[in-house]
Amino acid sequence: MSETARLLEAARGGDRGALDDLYRRHEGRLLAFVAARLPPGALVTPQDVVQETHLESVRKIGEFVPRAPSGFYRWLVAIARFKVAEARRARAGAEAPLDAEPAGSQTSPSAAASRAEQVARALDALTPEQAEAVRLRYLEGLTVAECAERMARSDAAVKMLVSRGLAALSRALPSGPAAP
Repeated sequence: MSETARLLEAARGGDRGALDDLYRRHEGRLLAFVAARLPPGALVTPQDVVQETHLESVRKIGEFVPRAPSGFYRWLVAIARFKVAEARRARAGAEAPLDAEPAGSQTSPSAAASRAEQVARALDALTPEQAEAVRLRYLEGLTVAECAERMARSDAAVKMLVSRGLAALSRALPSGPAAP
């Protein structure tokens, strides 16, 4: 039995330490995932969303059914997507018409350009292999298998490049919106 499978079994059995260990393995790339999806001006930080994701996973670990080695991370991502959607709804406001933007919620062109420059610089600071893996996986939306085929590497190698690249990006990028 793999270490991940052992930790999952223990976590599903109520071992909070095992769940925390599993969570720490995925925290960096989950943070980068959330940071890339939160809208500018969100009422919460990416770290808040990741913490809420962790708390929800603690509450629902008994419902989790592992189907694949990467299933736990995908499950965390599904929870995080829901939490990001909640943050978007909170930002938009319950009473706002669907076709209206709340006052002051639009990102200025200069702030958007500044954020894009920050991301571009952070990607350029990665190793060429990490940058390519992150671009293919998250900017082009390819699966790990598609990235591996395009990069002529194994799935495991692509996962490692993406994981290290996202961890470096999460350290390099500020968590909030860019200053104008």
